[in-house]
Amino acid sequence: MKKTFYSLLFIAVSVLCIHAEAQTAADSVRTNGVITISQTDAIPWMKRYQADIDKYVAENKTLKDRSCDALFLGSSSINLWHNIYNDLAPLHLIRRSYGGATLRDMLYNYKVIASGYRPKQIVIYVENDLCGCSQEISVGKVYDLFRLFVQKLQKEYPGIPVYMMAFKPSVARTAELAHQIAINNLLSDYARETKNLYFLDITKGMYDASGKLDASLFGPDGLHMTQKGYDIWTAQIKPILMKNAGK
Repeated sequence: MKKTFYSLLFIAVSVLCIHAEAQTAADSVRTNGVITISQTDAIPWMKRYQADIDKYVAENKTLKDRSCDALFLGSSSINLWHNIYNDLAPLHLIRRSYGGATLRDMLYNYKVIASGYRPKQIVIYVENDLCGCSQEISVGKVYDLFRLFVQKLQKEYPGIPVYMMAFKPSVARTAELAHQIAINNLLSDYARETKNLYFLDITKGMYDASGKLDASLFGPDGLHMTQKGYDIWTAQIKPILMKNAGK
């Protein structure tokens, strides 16, 4: 949860006497008035889904075999894919997704959700860094965070294919479409330039024949998908993952 603290900083400087002998006219600063400072305490915000992380910590302690055909990382669009194990069967999956995950807290939680597994391939889907909310960051920063996250994965899992799923369009985030297109273009280019990194454009099947976003793919909140939406994703993702897994 975001905790914002407002403080009023009053600075009244009439005479600067410290090291006066070394000062010049240009060194002297006189400030009168009020400066409003807004400060975000980042750690509590990044730990807002700590219950989910604690659950994965407990699961990892009892997970005797950390090998899998695919390790799925990301946010609620992965977490709420309720039929993912059936849809992608016979692939053996490990899923480490949670709530409104962002790349920022995924990096913070990297050791729990992404480290120490033995995947044949890794799939990432996370869209909440561009959310149209107060915690949104710029497209450029999102791109930098993706590259940092991918670099950590590729250092730990050299030679393992990493798949970045495109930011999906949605009814609820229509205002974010331009940002989504921009980051998708950047990630597509990044994948083309980086060995063992691939971009999955799952957006193509989400538009109807007239080019309009198919609203029937989404639930009441206009953001999270129905099984119909996941069927489109399955049709595009499964053949690729099956081939890499040798199944």
